[in-house]
Amino acid sequence: MDKTISRETNKQTMKILYTTTNSGDQAPGQSDQSSKHEMQTGKYIVIIWNCKEQVVTFPNRVQHADILHYIRRESPQVQAVSAGFFIAGSELLWTGGRSETLDLDSRPQDKEMLKAFLRSPERAQWDLTVLKAKGGAI
Repeated sequence: MDKTISRETNKQTMKILYTTTNSGDQAPGQSDQSSKHEMQTGKYIVIIWNCKEQVVTFPNRVQHADILHYIRRESPQVQAVSAGFFIAGSELLWTGGRSETLDLDSRPQDKEMLKAFLRSPERAQWDLTVLKAKGGAI
């Protein structure tokens, strides 16, 4: 498949999911049961940190490049390997898109990594959307 078409498809899919979930309507494939639960939307970067891949999530209004720059102030050796967007609910997880500011695409395996991350007790260390919810400055 042409990479340009794939990017456009990812952007359209995210726009549809984001619009329907934020308007109170159901996202495609979402049941009545899961629509009662709050949807979380955001961006993510997968970085290499301490020789392993680590997911970092943050609000949609922040640029991928700004987050990577922030991380590299403390850990200059960190490398980004993929980046994109996510929409998560109790039964739904969508990942995709790409970071234009980092010139990185999302990868198919990001979905499973993000799923594990969102359920992890260590999430608070890397989830800047949680820090914001707790009164942080992002």
